[in-house]
Amino acid sequence: MRARLVDSRPQIIRRTIRGSLKMRMLVVMTIAANLSLAGSLAQAADDPFPTKPVTLTVNYGAGGGSDAIARALGRALEKPLKQPVAIENIAGGAGTRGVTAVVTAEPDGYQIGVATNSPMTIAVHTVKGLSWGNPSTYDILGGIGIVYNTICIQADSPLKTLDDVVKYAKENPGKLKVASIAGGINQYTWDAFAKKANINVRFVPYSGDADGVASFLGKNTELAALTWPGLKAQVEVGKARPLAVFGPERMSSNPDVPTFKELGYDVVTTSDYVVYAPKGIPEAKRRVLVEAVKQAVSDPDFVRVLSAQNIQVQFTDGEKITRQFTEIFNATAPSTPSGK
Repeated sequence: MRARLVDSRPQIIRRTIRGSLKMRMLVVMTIAANLSLAGSLAQAADDPFPTKPVTLTVNYGAGGGSDAIARALGRALEKPLKQPVAIENIAGGAGTRGVTAVVTAEPDGYQIGVATNSPMTIAVHTVKGLSWGNPSTYDILGGIGIVYNTICIQADSPLKTLDDVVKYAKENPGKLKVASIAGGINQYTWDAFAKKANINVRFVPYSGDADGVASFLGKNTELAALTWPGLKAQVEVGKARPLAVFGPERMSSNPDVPTFKELGYDVVTTSDYVVYAPKGIPEAKRRVLVEAVKQAVSDPDFVRVLSAQNIQVQFTDGEKITRQFTEIFNATAPSTPSGK
């Protein structure tokens, strides 16, 4: 019979040895993990971003207000990114073609876009065949400017206040007419206000601010529900009188104009310019882009270009803008399933 070896060391010593071995293994594993992390950080440092030009897509044609904003933004982004920023104009589809080009691009950080909320939250419901839909299908890096929407009345109208207009509209349903933009944030805003005020005013749609203002100046309508930049010049020369703005607070440039919320109508909308990207950009690259957008918003040339269009320049966190866009998207969605 083979003799069985017996560990004659006391039990407490054996336990101490086993514990020491476990501790050594833990130390080795910790060192290995730290070496791996250090390697990853070193690799990230060796792979800076960006290393080539970035494309900034604007969803309207060259020569307009949105194009001017995109070009000013591109110039401002080149400074923190230290790379050229090429401007790409892709118009059509009520602004959705340009958005499609961005959200379907490779999510490598080299193609981003600038747009307003109308195509991304309202027109998206009416243009068929889009490969994107609600705001969760793209990545908003941040807001860069806010355009207030307003309602103005003819300067010589006997109706002096918003209460006067609401009272007259209730007593004379369908008699007043309002010039606005069809299918966008302005129509959505007007409809929300008219519903809360329980009034019937004839909606006269136009393709943009310029056409709506021209109709208003021709006295084809008593009211205009358009953007503040589109109507401010007429207010300044005494051809239009602002009743209120739909912003979250009064405008610093015209603090005498009240908000609709102040007057008892809880309708708050703005036309927001945002910078966005395809979903799925690596987090390290995304942080670089967000920081670049933040710095661009403070660039003097960028501020000058937007201020000239009466746009309130400010950076707004992407998560906050996404919540706002989602609210409008859901509110304007058709009652039947859209498949988006």
